[in-house]
Amino acid sequence: MRKTILKISLLLLINFAFSQEVDISGYLYLLRVGDIEGVRNSLDSLKKIYPASVNLKYLEASLIQDGEEAVKIYYDIALNHPDNDYSDDALFKIFQFYYAKGDYEQAKRELERLKALYPSSPYAGLRVRFPEAETISIIDKSGRKPTESKVDCNYSLQVGAFLDKKNAEREKQFFESKGYGVELHTKFKDGKLFYVVWVGCFYDRNEADMVRKEIKRRFGKESFIISSVEIR
Repeated sequence: MRKTILKISLLLLINFAFSQEVDISGYLYLLRVGDIEGVRNSLDSLKKIYPASVNLKYLEASLIQDGEEAVKIYYDIALNHPDNDYSDDALFKIFQFYYAKGDYEQAKRELERLKALYPSSPYAGLRVRFPEAETISIIDKSGRKPTESKVDCNYSLQVGAFLDKKNAEREKQFFESKGYGVELHTKFKDGKLFYVVWVGCFYDRNEADMVRKEIKRRFGKESFIISSVEIR
């Protein structure tokens, strides 16, 4: 009889572990203050206890440095687990990813999807003015102008200023590999030529600040917002 009770108790415990969600609010706070390794170590242990937790999927995506890989997890959460507490947050993360990358058409589609799927979400009331305006001609190797793109940046993020161009190019490649839109420019200061790396193209300063915090949280890299006066 005792063995039977123990077996039932064990089965109930296993079922509890598979069915219960994990409160990850504390871990998200630790990420915001920079304790990335601590959260990563805790996640490994939690996944063994709660292997089916959708919340832990969200936490895992928040830790992933590869933007494309993180977006895959966010899509899974937003589209396959609509009742989860972080589903709208996941879709908002996808919107942020494409906006920071400079893919405004996709970003607009994701924001519209968010508003349609989660009308009661606080993000549903977000008003975003997508860039449209200045025409920049792109000249190919033959000297022709095959395409035109439109850019209207009020703000961007400066993630680095280097005297060595190779270091600036490495920084540019790093952020491009993470899915961000990046530009490399030159700037004279105190009689010296600097190679500066700018990430993102933002209409609103709050949007730029959100990505600035995301870069700090994900990569531990400092950046600061620059205005259109410095961009143009």
